[in-house]
Amino acid sequence: MFWRVAYHIAAVEENWGTDVMERARGFYQLISSKAFFPNSPTFTGAGTLLGQLAACFVLPISDDMGRATNGIFQTLRDAALIQQTGGGNGFSFSRLRPKGSLVKSSAGQATGPVGFLRVYDNAFGEIAQGGTRRGANMAVLRVDHPDVEDFISCKTNENQITNFNISVGITDAFMKAVEEDADWDLRFPDVRSPKYKGFTGTVDQAEAAGVPLTIYKTLRARALFQQIVEQAHHNGEPGMLFLDAANRANPVPHLYALEATNPCGEQWLGPYENCCLGSVNLAQSLGPDGGVDWEKLRQDVVLSTIFLDDVVDANQYVPAVPQLKEAALRARRIGMGIMGLGDLMYHAGIRYGSEEGQEFASQVMEFVRYHAMKTSVELAQQRGAFPAIKGSIYDPEALVWQPPTPILPHEHDWGRPQVHWDEIVAGIHQYGIRNAAQTTIAPTGTIATVAGCEGYGCEPVFALAYIRHVNDNGKDLQLTYASPLFEQALERAGIDPETRDEIFDVVMREGSCQQVERVPQDIRKVFVVSADISAEEHVRMQAALQAFVDNSLSKTINFPPEASVEDVANAYRLAWKLGCKGITVYVTGSREKVVLETHATAQTKQKDEAPGAAPVLVPPAASDQVQPELWHESKKPRPRFLAGFTYSVETPLGKAFMTINENGGHQPFEIFINTSKAGSDTASVSEAIGRLISYILRMASPIEPTKRLEEVIRQLSGIGGGRPLGFGPHRVRSFPDGVAQVVEEYLQQRTDRLQNEPLEAESTEAHAAGGHDHPIPEAARPTAQPMLQIGDLCPECGEASFVNEEGCRKCYSCGYSEC
Repeated sequence: MFWRVAYHIAAVEENWGTDVMERARGFYQLISSKAFFPNSPTFTGAGTLLGQLAACFVLPISDDMGRATNGIFQTLRDAALIQQTGGGNGFSFSRLRPKGSLVKSSAGQATGPVGFLRVYDNAFGEIAQGGTRRGANMAVLRVDHPDVEDFISCKTNENQITNFNISVGITDAFMKAVEEDADWDLRFPDVRSPKYKGFTGTVDQAEAAGVPLTIYKTLRARALFQQIVEQAHHNGEPGMLFLDAANRANPVPHLYALEATNPCGEQWLGPYENCCLGSVNLAQSLGPDGGVDWEKLRQDVVLSTIFLDDVVDANQYVPAVPQLKEAALRARRIGMGIMGLGDLMYHAGIRYGSEEGQEFASQVMEFVRYHAMKTSVELAQQRGAFPAIKGSIYDPEALVWQPPTPILPHEHDWGRPQVHWDEIVAGIHQYGIRNAAQTTIAPTGTIATVAGCEGYGCEPVFALAYIRHVNDNGKDLQLTYASPLFEQALERAGIDPETRDEIFDVVMREGSCQQVERVPQDIRKVFVVSADISAEEHVRMQAALQAFVDNSLSKTINFPPEASVEDVANAYRLAWKLGCKGITVYVTGSREKVVLETHATAQTKQKDEAPGAAPVLVPPAASDQVQPELWHESKKPRPRFLAGFTYSVETPLGKAFMTINENGGHQPFEIFINTSKAGSDTASVSEAIGRLISYILRMASPIEPTKRLEEVIRQLSGIGGGRPLGFGPHRVRSFPDGVAQVVEEYLQQRTDRLQNEPLEAESTEAHAAGGHDHPIPEAARPTAQPMLQIGDLCPECGEASFVNEEGCRKCYSCGYSEC
């Protein structure tokens, strides 16, 4: 695979007289050593008939139903073709007229941005992205659009609009109005004006063109800001995209204003633009004695930049949408990024999030950006500058671009060679630059896993130990992962193997080493995970990196479960003030109930819920902000493998066998009931009851599955029939009553298991008369292996390891991703 990719990307160098085989060998060594990986579509598309190598696209949507090439349904068609090739799409819905406004041609009322967003979402739900996964998309609406309030709340129920991330496009004017507690107008060009006919621009362009604006509503800016913050606190969406910050760094303002990003928010693009991304692996640049191998990093960045520039020419794009190739070749955007920052900081003994960590990350990213730009200038000398350079910020005759500067002064010396930005300025004046944009920090969920990074992208490490589920020809293998760097640090501290194993057992349960007293304090200081880092530190790390990224970056600001709405608001304000181009937040557990929890938390809950415990009073102001926690899918998808318990019970309809399967966290997930011969009325009734109970367990509900089973017991218990069976407490009055009794026994045994009480070796007595036994099969007995407890419940494997990271969601246990 590595050779296929290396050769087919290098083949375009024939255009420049380069030795193709020599270049291919260089690319092969670069990626096979895991020093650099391009984005996944490059791996899957290079050298294939598909040949589409880009991961992210932005498509325009104009206020037109069918005549314009960028009309609503023409764009939907283009997006569907892109998703079939493995690309994700971003859209700004801001140009669509508000819901209910006049449509002159039909004398009807407009559907509005949110309505068409739902149309797009339903369409994308039927399209597999690249034939392998559901489509990933981003929807953006300006903060001054009249429908913005509906947009903010359109994903309150997360079973709706499941194929989109959503973000509000924020302006500086809005944030200043929030600070000043000023009024804010929701406005749109007057669709009744003759000047609106044929106009397809933004609100700002309407003002410049003399198209009159209609103010639909005026409200306090802080009230609208609060709506955004409360919804983000509820389930992580919408995010914020800072339009003015992005456009201040727009390399080609003469072509367009930036309005939208790709699905994970790190790549701002103009209409029909796309970008081929790649990441250098910082974990491959570890120097001796906790240092950085700066020379290796420089070499990797140089060759990776050449690789990405070649991808622009090697890409087949989507022939049915010719605007994609035209836009790509016009600006030749590339997105050089990083992965393994967390690994490098562990190696260097620097705490992620600290001021020292912010400066270290800044110095690393400046080094990457500098050598990416230096290489791009050299490529311009050899191959020519990007065609749209005239009028851009890189125009050699009217150079607007200025070298980037750090947020924090660079005072520490980590042995990094000097960078000379004046040489870059001189080079652009003389040769121009090959690529209008050079750097992006993208999500690296798949490629970082393959590369063996502990820290994905620019994120901190999420867990020092976890269980990875691997499907080996239909068999589920559980592989215990432990951080090699953490283990090496423990070894250097002289901790014996037995104690190290005990430490990892605790880390597996807690997700962090911060409360493990056996871990030396100096190791605890460095080996922090995402949950150990404050939200402010997350934001400041993002800003430190953003200063040397000309596009943007994928990062999630993770909050603890007890975070308040005001905590989220403060993060948004800080991100704007520090010059970030966007922000995504996530309050742990806000999207779905965290089933696996620490023993300490579980014991606290038991005390709070104990009989006689004092009620917890919630002030009215706080209770207004409480949102229900949902099991979000309309019906949870079934994982390939589930462990379960099979019972037998005598009923008036004969012997029944009931299998109760559990998902992650020992939650009941489904029930199978078999009685009599297949095809009989008895068998059909038992199957029907099993299906209904299973659906109750898998449907979206704020009530956890065990509570739902308790209600099933209450509904079925005591139902009488014509032929009751047995006597006393084990009397089975009917088939439904027998089902209820088995479910009740299962719940009791489940409680015993979770309280770590030893399972009895003897079989328990059956509920049916005659004392039929139903021992728990050995295969179904819970193992002593610690369960991962670092995130939400994964819809694929059921483990509590589904985390928000890099602007998307991924599972550390099975690799499932919603990026």
